[in-house]
Amino acid sequence: MLDVKRLYDTRFTSFERIRKNKLWKILCQDFLQHYVNKSDVVLDIGAGHCEFINNIQSSRKIALDVNRDLAKIAAPDVEIKLAPVKNLKKLFPADSLNVIFMSNFLEHLDSKEDVFRLLHEAYQVLKKGGRLLIMQPDINLIGGEYWDFFDHKVPLTFLSLSEVLHSLGYKISDYRYPFLPYTTKAKYLPLWPPLLTFYLKLKFLQKIFGKQFFLCAEK
Repeated sequence: MLDVKRLYDTRFTSFERIRKNKLWKILCQDFLQHYVNKSDVVLDIGAGHCEFINNIQSSRKIALDVNRDLAKIAAPDVEIKLAPVKNLKKLFPADSLNVIFMSNFLEHLDSKEDVFRLLHEAYQVLKKGGRLLIMQPDINLIGGEYWDFFDHKVPLTFLSLSEVLHSLGYKISDYRYPFLPYTTKAKYLPLWPPLLTFYLKLKFLQKIFGKQFFLCAEK
């Protein structure tokens, strides 16, 4: 079995993790918070090191992951669920969540069938008018570098993901394509915390450096 924790401990240095958290704090405050209300119930799927769920503001925050260190990483106001994403509807009642967030997660699933199943179950546990927020690398924008991370399994594009979301009944209400650079390991200037605020406002820079996309899909 692939040891994801060991892989990520190897992938990011201590300095890169600190910078990554600072980037996420800015990303949440300056961009993602516009899609999350203070009264929302928010689920972070594949929460990892909880950079999103620790920094977003809402009334109830839930982190879902198989990471054994989740309890040490999550902020005090974050509920944790140590479980795989399969059978999402068994973990949460139908129509119970306002927002589901996924970042750089779907490409790690085993197959497109698993992607379809997860998106379908996410639709079931979202409330009517609820939002699915996805940040995702696009293989068309990245090319062969998409496979430079050992745990990438499923190739996805903005158009392919949009197609499956529409087929499941979602309405894509907003998107950024392209959006962020491929990885926070990159040395691009936009990924230095003092410059990220400006990058988020300047779409021409996103067209130059962006290898990922963002979309908001509503139920």
